[in-house]
Amino acid sequence: MAATAALAEGIARYVALFGAQPAADGYPALRLVGDLLADRFAEGHAPAVRRFDTAIAVAGREIAVRLHDPGGPGLRPAICYIHGGGFTLGSIESFDLATAALAEATGAVVASVHYRRLPDSPYQAAQADCDQAFAWLTRNAAALAIDPARILLAGDSAGALMALACAANARDAGAPIRPAGLLLFYGTFAMDPDRPAYRDAGDPLLTQPRIATYIGLFVANGGLAAHPAPLDRDDLAGLPPTHIVAAEHDPLRDEAGELAARLAAAGVAVTHRVAPGMIHGFLRAVGVSGPARAELAMAAVAVRPILWPSANEKQGEACEA
Repeated sequence: MAATAALAEGIARYVALFGAQPAADGYPALRLVGDLLADRFAEGHAPAVRRFDTAIAVAGREIAVRLHDPGGPGLRPAICYIHGGGFTLGSIESFDLATAALAEATGAVVASVHYRRLPDSPYQAAQADCDQAFAWLTRNAAALAIDPARILLAGDSAGALMALACAANARDAGAPIRPAGLLLFYGTFAMDPDRPAYRDAGDPLLTQPRIATYIGLFVANGGLAAHPAPLDRDDLAGLPPTHIVAAEHDPLRDEAGELAARLAAAGVAVTHRVAPGMIHGFLRAVGVSGPARAELAMAAVAVRPILWPSANEKQGEACEA
Protein backbone atom coordinates (compact mmCIF):
# COMPACT_ATOMS: atom_id res chain seq x y z
CA MET A 1 0.00 0.00 0.00
CA ALA A 2 1.43 3.40 -0.94
CA ALA A 3 0.01 5.21 2.06
CA THR A 4 1.97 8.43 1.73
CA ALA A 5 0.57 9.03 -1.79
CA ALA A 6 -3.07 9.34 -0.76
CA LEU A 7 -3.38 10.37 2.86
CA ALA A 8 -6.49 12.29 3.84
CA GLU A 9 -6.16 15.97 4.68
CA GLY A 10 -4.43 16.53 8.01
CA ILE A 11 -3.11 12.98 8.41
CA ALA A 12 0.42 13.92 7.29
CA ARG A 13 0.35 16.61 9.99
CA TYR A 14 -0.70 14.01 12.55
CA VAL A 15 2.16 11.72 11.49
CA ALA A 16 4.62 14.62 11.77
CA LEU A 17 3.41 15.45 15.28
CA PHE A 18 3.72 11.81 16.25
CA GLY A 19 7.27 11.65 14.93
CA ALA A 20 8.32 14.85 16.67
CA GLN A 21 7.98 13.42 20.16
CA PRO A 22 11.27 12.97 22.04
CA ALA A 23 12.98 9.60 22.09
CA ALA A 24 12.13 7.41 25.07
CA ASP A 25 13.67 4.13 26.16
CA GLY A 26 11.33 1.42 27.41
CA TYR A 27 7.58 1.22 27.91
CA PRO A 28 7.41 3.28 31.14
CA ALA A 29 9.18 6.20 29.47
CA LEU A 30 7.10 5.88 26.30
CA ARG A 31 3.92 5.95 28.37
CA LEU A 32 5.06 9.05 30.24
CA VAL A 33 5.89 10.89 27.03
CA GLY A 34 2.55 9.89 25.53
CA ASP A 35 0.70 11.34 28.51
CA LEU A 36 2.82 14.51 28.75
CA LEU A 37 2.30 15.33 25.08
CA ALA A 38 -1.26 14.07 24.66
CA ASP A 39 -2.64 17.50 23.82
CA ARG A 40 -0.19 18.05 20.95
CA PHE A 41 -2.71 16.48 18.57
CA ALA A 42 -5.54 18.83 19.58
CA GLU A 43 -4.14 22.09 18.16
CA GLY A 44 -7.04 24.06 19.60
CA HIS A 45 -9.76 21.48 18.98
CA ALA A 46 -11.72 21.18 22.24
CA PRO A 47 -14.83 18.98 22.33
CA ALA A 48 -17.60 20.53 24.43
CA VAL A 49 -17.87 17.88 27.14
CA ARG A 50 -17.31 17.75 30.88
CA ARG A 51 -14.38 15.58 31.97
CA PHE A 52 -13.92 13.98 35.34
CA ASP A 53 -11.88 11.09 36.70
CA THR A 54 -12.89 8.42 39.17
CA ALA A 55 -11.77 4.93 40.16
CA ILE A 56 -13.34 1.50 40.42
CA ALA A 57 -12.44 -0.26 43.65
CA VAL A 58 -11.79 -3.98 43.17
CA ALA A 59 -9.87 -6.48 45.26
CA GLY A 60 -6.31 -5.25 45.77
CA ARG A 61 -6.40 -2.43 43.22
CA GLU A 62 -8.30 0.42 41.66
CA ILE A 63 -9.13 0.89 37.97
CA ALA A 64 -8.94 4.48 36.79
CA VAL A 65 -11.81 5.70 34.60
CA ARG A 66 -12.20 9.03 32.84
CA LEU A 67 -15.76 10.08 32.05
CA HIS A 68 -16.69 12.50 29.28
CA ASP A 69 -20.20 13.86 29.80
CA PRO A 70 -21.80 15.83 26.94
CA GLY A 71 -24.76 16.79 29.13
CA GLY A 72 -28.38 16.63 28.15
CA PRO A 73 -31.67 15.96 29.97
CA GLY A 74 -33.06 12.65 31.10
CA LEU A 75 -31.35 9.30 30.81
CA ARG A 76 -28.49 9.29 28.28
CA PRO A 77 -26.77 6.44 26.46
CA ALA A 78 -23.21 5.53 27.38
CA ILE A 79 -20.10 4.06 25.79
CA CYS A 80 -17.54 2.00 27.69
CA TYR A 81 -14.35 2.72 25.74
CA ILE A 82 -11.20 0.59 25.67
CA HIS A 83 -8.21 2.40 24.19
CA GLY A 84 -5.56 0.98 21.90
CA GLY A 85 -1.78 1.02 22.16
CA GLY A 86 -0.63 -2.48 21.28
CA PHE A 87 -1.68 -3.74 24.75
CA THR A 88 1.45 -1.97 26.10
CA LEU A 89 0.92 1.78 25.61
CA GLY A 90 -1.98 4.21 25.62
CA SER A 91 -3.95 5.56 28.57
CA ILE A 92 -7.03 7.58 29.43
CA GLU A 93 -4.81 10.67 29.16
CA SER A 94 -3.15 9.96 25.82
CA PHE A 95 -6.54 9.05 24.30
CA ASP A 96 -8.39 11.94 25.95
CA LEU A 97 -9.04 13.87 22.74
CA ALA A 98 -10.43 10.83 20.92
CA THR A 99 -12.78 9.81 23.73
CA ALA A 100 -13.96 13.38 24.34
CA ALA A 101 -14.67 13.75 20.62
CA LEU A 102 -16.58 10.48 20.65
CA ALA A 103 -18.79 11.74 23.49
CA GLU A 104 -19.46 14.98 21.62
CA ALA A 105 -20.23 13.21 18.33
CA THR A 106 -22.59 10.63 19.83
CA GLY A 107 -24.15 12.57 22.71
CA ALA A 108 -23.32 9.58 24.92
CA VAL A 109 -21.45 9.57 28.22
CA VAL A 110 -18.09 7.95 27.46
CA ALA A 111 -16.25 6.03 30.18
CA SER A 112 -12.62 5.53 29.13
CA VAL A 113 -10.93 2.63 30.92
CA HIS A 114 -7.32 2.57 32.14
CA TYR A 115 -6.54 -1.14 32.15
CA ARG A 116 -3.33 -2.84 33.23
CA ARG A 117 -0.88 -3.15 30.35
CA LEU A 118 1.55 -5.72 29.01
CA PRO A 119 4.24 -6.78 29.79
CA ASP A 120 3.90 -5.55 33.39
CA SER A 121 0.70 -7.56 33.75
CA PRO A 122 -0.64 -10.55 31.81
CA TYR A 123 -3.32 -10.13 29.17
CA GLN A 124 -5.98 -11.65 31.43
CA ALA A 125 -5.39 -8.84 33.94
CA ALA A 126 -5.99 -6.24 31.25
CA GLN A 127 -9.14 -8.02 30.09
CA ALA A 128 -10.39 -8.39 33.66
CA ASP A 129 -10.08 -4.62 34.16
CA CYS A 130 -12.16 -3.99 31.02
CA ASP A 131 -14.79 -6.50 32.09
CA GLN A 132 -14.92 -4.94 35.57
CA ALA A 133 -15.28 -1.47 34.09
CA PHE A 134 -18.24 -2.42 31.92
CA ALA A 135 -19.96 -4.09 34.88
CA TRP A 136 -19.25 -1.01 37.03
CA LEU A 137 -20.84 1.26 34.42
CA THR A 138 -24.00 -0.83 34.37
CA ARG A 139 -24.19 -0.88 38.19
CA ASN A 140 -23.80 2.90 38.44
CA ALA A 141 -26.06 3.84 35.56
CA ALA A 142 -28.58 5.62 37.80
CA ALA A 143 -25.94 7.79 39.48
CA LEU A 144 -24.63 8.85 36.08
CA ALA A 145 -28.10 9.42 34.56
CA ILE A 146 -27.42 6.64 32.06
CA ASP A 147 -29.93 4.25 30.53
CA PRO A 148 -28.48 0.78 31.26
CA ALA A 149 -30.20 -0.63 28.18
CA ARG A 150 -28.21 1.73 25.95
CA ILE A 151 -24.59 1.07 26.91
CA LEU A 152 -22.27 0.41 23.99
CA LEU A 153 -18.84 -1.20 24.14
CA ALA A 154 -16.21 0.42 21.93
CA GLY A 155 -12.48 0.24 21.34
CA ASP A 156 -9.73 0.86 18.86
CA SER A 157 -6.83 -1.36 17.76
CA ALA A 158 -5.94 -3.62 20.72
CA GLY A 159 -8.90 -2.12 22.55
CA ALA A 160 -11.23 -3.36 19.82
CA LEU A 161 -10.12 -6.92 20.50
CA MET A 162 -10.72 -6.44 24.22
CA ALA A 163 -14.11 -4.80 23.64
CA LEU A 164 -15.24 -7.78 21.59
CA ALA A 165 -13.93 -10.17 24.26
CA CYS A 166 -15.69 -8.14 26.94
CA ALA A 167 -19.01 -8.51 25.11
CA ALA A 168 -18.46 -12.26 24.75
CA ASN A 169 -17.51 -12.57 28.42
CA ALA A 170 -20.67 -10.73 29.52
CA ARG A 171 -22.74 -13.03 27.28
CA ASP A 172 -21.07 -16.17 28.63
CA ALA A 173 -21.40 -15.06 32.26
CA GLY A 174 -25.11 -14.40 31.82
CA ALA A 175 -24.62 -10.80 32.96
CA PRO A 176 -27.92 -9.11 33.84
CA ILE A 177 -27.01 -6.18 31.59
CA ARG A 178 -25.08 -6.80 28.40
CA PRO A 179 -23.74 -4.32 25.86
CA ALA A 180 -26.35 -3.01 23.46
CA GLY A 181 -23.80 -2.88 20.66
CA LEU A 182 -20.15 -2.84 19.64
CA LEU A 183 -18.21 -0.06 17.90
CA LEU A 184 -14.79 -1.31 16.77
CA PHE A 185 -12.17 0.94 15.17
CA TYR A 186 -9.31 -0.63 13.16
CA GLY A 187 -9.05 -3.64 15.44
CA THR A 188 -6.32 -6.25 15.68
CA PHE A 189 -8.43 -9.33 15.02
CA ALA A 190 -6.07 -11.92 13.50
CA MET A 191 -3.02 -11.89 15.83
CA ASP A 192 -0.98 -13.71 13.20
CA PRO A 193 2.43 -12.06 12.58
CA ASP A 194 2.85 -13.86 9.24
CA ARG A 195 -0.08 -12.25 7.44
CA PRO A 196 1.12 -10.90 4.04
CA ALA A 197 -0.65 -7.59 4.64
CA TYR A 198 1.74 -6.88 7.49
CA ARG A 199 4.82 -7.41 5.33
CA ASP A 200 3.47 -5.17 2.58
CA ALA A 201 2.11 -2.45 4.87
CA GLY A 202 2.57 1.18 3.89
CA ASP A 203 1.15 2.68 7.08
CA PRO A 204 3.62 5.36 8.24
CA LEU A 205 3.10 4.55 11.93
CA LEU A 206 1.98 0.91 12.28
CA THR A 207 4.94 -0.84 10.70
CA GLN A 208 5.54 -4.58 10.38
CA PRO A 209 8.18 -4.66 13.18
CA ARG A 210 5.78 -2.92 15.55
CA ILE A 211 2.99 -5.34 14.70
CA ALA A 212 5.31 -8.31 15.28
CA THR A 213 6.39 -6.88 18.65
CA TYR A 214 2.83 -6.32 19.85
CA ILE A 215 1.65 -9.76 18.72
CA GLY A 216 4.68 -11.37 20.32
CA LEU A 217 3.94 -9.69 23.65
CA PHE A 218 0.27 -10.62 23.40
CA VAL A 219 1.04 -14.28 22.84
CA ALA A 220 3.86 -14.42 25.43
CA ASN A 221 1.63 -12.87 28.07
CA GLY A 222 -1.26 -15.32 27.71
CA GLY A 223 -3.31 -13.52 25.09
CA LEU A 224 -4.43 -16.76 23.45
CA ALA A 225 -4.75 -18.80 26.64
CA ALA A 226 -8.49 -18.38 27.19
CA HIS A 227 -9.74 -17.79 23.64
CA PRO A 228 -8.32 -17.71 20.13
CA ALA A 229 -7.98 -14.45 18.21
CA PRO A 230 -11.34 -12.95 17.13
CA LEU A 231 -11.02 -14.25 13.56
CA ASP A 232 -10.53 -17.78 14.90
CA ARG A 233 -13.32 -17.75 17.48
CA ASP A 234 -16.24 -20.08 16.81
CA ASP A 235 -18.52 -18.47 19.42
CA LEU A 236 -19.47 -15.21 17.74
CA ALA A 237 -23.21 -15.93 17.75
CA GLY A 238 -25.13 -13.93 20.31
CA LEU A 239 -22.91 -10.87 20.18
CA PRO A 240 -24.70 -7.51 19.94
CA PRO A 241 -25.09 -5.41 16.76
CA THR A 242 -21.62 -4.33 15.64
CA HIS A 243 -20.21 -1.50 13.55
CA ILE A 244 -16.60 -1.92 12.37
CA VAL A 245 -14.48 0.90 10.99
CA ALA A 246 -11.23 0.11 9.17
CA ALA A 247 -8.66 2.47 7.63
CA GLU A 248 -7.61 2.33 3.98
CA HIS A 249 -3.85 2.37 4.62
CA ASP A 250 -3.89 0.25 7.77
CA PRO A 251 -2.19 -3.16 7.52
CA LEU A 252 -5.04 -4.46 9.72
CA ARG A 253 -7.67 -3.30 7.20
CA ASP A 254 -8.54 -6.66 5.65
CA GLU A 255 -9.09 -8.46 8.95
CA ALA A 256 -11.86 -5.98 9.77
CA GLY A 257 -13.72 -7.13 6.68
CA GLU A 258 -13.05 -10.76 7.53
CA LEU A 259 -14.44 -10.29 11.03
CA ALA A 260 -17.53 -8.55 9.63
CA ALA A 261 -18.14 -11.54 7.35
CA ARG A 262 -17.72 -14.02 10.20
CA LEU A 263 -20.06 -12.06 12.47
CA ALA A 264 -22.69 -11.91 9.74
CA ALA A 265 -22.36 -15.66 9.19
CA ALA A 266 -22.96 -16.16 12.91
CA GLY A 267 -26.18 -14.18 12.72
CA VAL A 268 -24.87 -10.92 14.20
CA ALA A 269 -26.16 -7.65 12.73
CA VAL A 270 -23.00 -6.00 11.43
CA THR A 271 -21.97 -3.02 9.33
CA HIS A 272 -18.49 -2.30 8.04
CA ARG A 273 -16.76 0.79 6.62
CA VAL A 274 -13.25 1.38 5.25
CA ALA A 275 -12.27 5.02 5.86
CA PRO A 276 -10.53 6.39 2.74
CA GLY A 277 -7.15 8.05 3.13
CA MET A 278 -6.87 7.02 6.76
CA ILE A 279 -4.12 5.22 8.66
CA HIS A 280 -4.13 3.15 11.82
CA GLY A 281 -4.94 5.28 14.86
CA PHE A 282 -6.70 8.08 13.01
CA LEU A 283 -9.16 8.77 15.85
CA ARG A 284 -6.39 10.64 17.64
CA ALA A 285 -6.05 12.88 14.58
CA VAL A 286 -9.48 14.51 14.95
CA GLY A 287 -7.86 17.74 16.10
CA VAL A 288 -5.81 18.19 12.93
CA SER A 289 -7.84 16.35 10.28
CA GLY A 290 -11.29 17.34 9.06
CA PRO A 291 -11.77 13.98 7.31
CA ALA A 292 -10.92 12.17 10.57
CA ARG A 293 -13.63 14.19 12.33
CA ALA A 294 -16.01 13.32 9.50
CA GLU A 295 -15.25 9.61 9.92
CA LEU A 296 -16.00 9.86 13.62
CA ALA A 297 -19.27 11.62 12.82
CA MET A 298 -20.21 8.83 10.38
CA ALA A 299 -19.45 6.21 13.03
CA ALA A 300 -21.71 8.11 15.43
CA VAL A 301 -24.51 8.04 12.84
CA ALA A 302 -23.99 4.29 12.35
CA VAL A 303 -24.55 3.52 16.04
CA ARG A 304 -27.24 6.16 16.59
CA PRO A 305 -30.10 3.61 16.31
CA ILE A 306 -28.53 1.73 19.25
CA LEU A 307 -27.76 4.78 21.38
CA TRP A 308 -30.88 6.80 20.57
CA PRO A 309 -33.56 4.29 19.45
CA SER A 310 -36.55 6.45 20.40
CA ALA A 311 -35.20 9.43 18.46
CA ASN A 312 -34.58 7.14 15.51
CA GLU A 313 -38.14 5.81 15.69
CA LYS A 314 -39.58 9.34 15.87
CA GLN A 315 -37.52 10.37 12.87
CA GLY A 316 -38.87 7.37 10.94
CA GLU A 317 -42.45 8.21 11.91
CA ALA A 318 -41.96 11.79 10.71
CA CYS A 319 -40.64 10.54 7.37
CA GLU A 320 -43.64 8.23 6.96
CA ALA A 321 -46.04 11.04 7.75
